[in-house]
Amino acid sequence: MAPKLISANTTTFSHTFCAENPKKLDEVYTMEKKPLGEGSYGQVTKGIHKDTGAVRAIKAINRHKISDHGRFQVEVDIQSSLDHPNIVKLYEVFQDAKRFYLVMELCTGGELFERIVAESEKHDGARAFDERGAATYMQQILGAMSYLHKNNFVHRDIKPENFLMQNQEANADIKVIDFGLAKHYKPGSGATMKTRAGTPYYVSPQVLAGAYDEKCDVWSCGVICYILLCGYPPFYGEKDKEILAMVKKGEVKFDPADWSEVSSDAIDFIKLMLTFNPDKRPSAQELLTHKWLTTSASAPVGRVGKDLGHKLKHFQSNSRMKKVALTLIAQQLKDDELKELRDTFIKLDKDRDGTLSLEEIQNGMKMAKADLPEDIVEIVRNLDTDGSGNIDYTEFMAATLTKKQYLRREVMWAAFRVFDTNGDGVITKDELAKILKEEDNMAHIEKMVADVDLDSNGEISFDEFCIMMEKDSVGILGAAADGAEAEANALPEV
Repeated sequence: MAPKLISANTTTFSHTFCAENPKKLDEVYTMEKKPLGEGSYGQVTKGIHKDTGAVRAIKAINRHKISDHGRFQVEVDIQSSLDHPNIVKLYEVFQDAKRFYLVMELCTGGELFERIVAESEKHDGARAFDERGAATYMQQILGAMSYLHKNNFVHRDIKPENFLMQNQEANADIKVIDFGLAKHYKPGSGATMKTRAGTPYYVSPQVLAGAYDEKCDVWSCGVICYILLCGYPPFYGEKDKEILAMVKKGEVKFDPADWSEVSSDAIDFIKLMLTFNPDKRPSAQELLTHKWLTTSASAPVGRVGKDLGHKLKHFQSNSRMKKVALTLIAQQLKDDELKELRDTFIKLDKDRDGTLSLEEIQNGMKMAKADLPEDIVEIVRNLDTDGSGNIDYTEFMAATLTKKQYLRREVMWAAFRVFDTNGDGVITKDELAKILKEEDNMAHIEKMVADVDLDSNGEISFDEFCIMMEKDSVGILGAAADGAEAEANALPEV
């Protein structure tokens, strides 16, 4: 049996750095005049960060359109806590007298819905995608659902309009968006949700009945897969009432005229997701092991470098402050800057749930014939910087970033500005404690500051921050993890 990954408590910290920026939006971002899209809530516009040049999608939400501000805050809190390669990132929030502004990852490939329509038209409406394309999309979608459910969230509005394509390339990755109906829910708790939420074509029969669990998302995924392969939904009608009547019956048909050339594995896969009884409907995680996905989806293109073990070991020797900074930078960098590292992560992530287990890392390194350190268990344990029990996407990115990626002046400045919440040019202990949500853990905070504070004034300047990033420092918490050798290299107490 593979050893269980148990995180060292002294090195953990929160990875949720998203916060409300007290400045005015136009002080930080240059906004393009032409919107990327509009809806009942407001509009989405492209914005360019004035310091770093990072391009973001900025969703403006009219205050008077928000009927429940508590519900809106839940949406922000949920999205800011998510860390998965197929879920769109939320970076920061602004507000003024009229609007809230959500600064998000920019996806330029349009909605999955638009791509389905375009592909269907290419095939004269007969079908949208071939099985490889459909399976590849479903693997990404179900991976995101598995991640959400494992972290006790349910999306509740899964539909093609709520998936964006990362870019306009034919093989662009999918990103889940719009957590306006998402809810905290613990699978297996026995409790049921009652709010009738969702969209007619994709809603499950149990949602309509007012008693459902997280598998409502799985049903919606089944509807999407059906559409991907034939170009039309399994439940349809001229009016919503007619569509919902078909959904309530839950009878799925596969017309031979449209499905005769589709494999029996694909049809079985859809039938499982559209199983009427949710107790018999497989989980997203179980579906990821289905034969159709494992044999039909495009294979990961990533490469596991032979020096991966060295990189992971090197990361654990960093001070806690540098680990925090690298984690923040890994979240802030654009996807195209992280493509190689992202591809490696996906190559290792065999079950596609957006996290890496110790076993996945070990097996991936063995298959790549990478050097496997004798203390790999301890190394991986110390990569789990938020104590979740697995290596999350950002944790892996942070551990494998190259100096070329993180030592750019504008990248370090953007990270520094997140910690310097009042913008006065220094990071104080109170600011750091608030960002890390460790106001009751000031002893560690004080040590983090002391490790970087070269002039001993109790604060971290930007120059001191850059010096920390440029050298391989080991603080007290890294020493606790690394033992006597790291202890010898630690900065002295101040």
